[in-house]
Amino acid sequence: MDLNKKDMKKADSSKDKSKASSKKIAIILSLLILVIGLGAGLSLYIMNREATDGSYAYIYQNNELIKVVDLTNVKEDYEFRIDSEDGGYNIVKVTTDGSIGIIEASCPDHVCMNTGFIRNGLVPITCLPNELVIEVKNSKEDSNLEYDGVAQ
Repeated sequence: MDLNKKDMKKADSSKDKSKASSKKIAIILSLLILVIGLGAGLSLYIMNREATDGSYAYIYQNNELIKVVDLTNVKEDYEFRIDSEDGGYNIVKVTTDGSIGIIEASCPDHVCMNTGFIRNGLVPITCLPNELVIEVKNSKEDSNLEYDGVAQ
């Protein structure tokens, strides 16, 4: 009988250990899901926030700055056309919510149009066939920096 009692105690202790390890796994998974959720929420907030005071769009063609647009003081939506040397063109739209985007382009793939409107410096709009790049920066002084966002 003593052997059966010992075997039962061992079985009970192994059940307790498996319950404790299951609880630990559940807690770790819950914390992991919470951290991922907070990270995703913060990313969405940063990507979708409105233009801050001093947000400017820098428009480059052939690696030369051709235009700077203040995105914070737009009273009414407007559009302008940028022609390239080879006959191509892009039509750029600036909106009152502080965003800028390409709404029409002569390029065959329309990647620049599919990028959508941007209002922060996370992703630039690029039209490779027309050699056009639109970047958003927080101040006019940022245009002279030779470092990218990672190297700063």
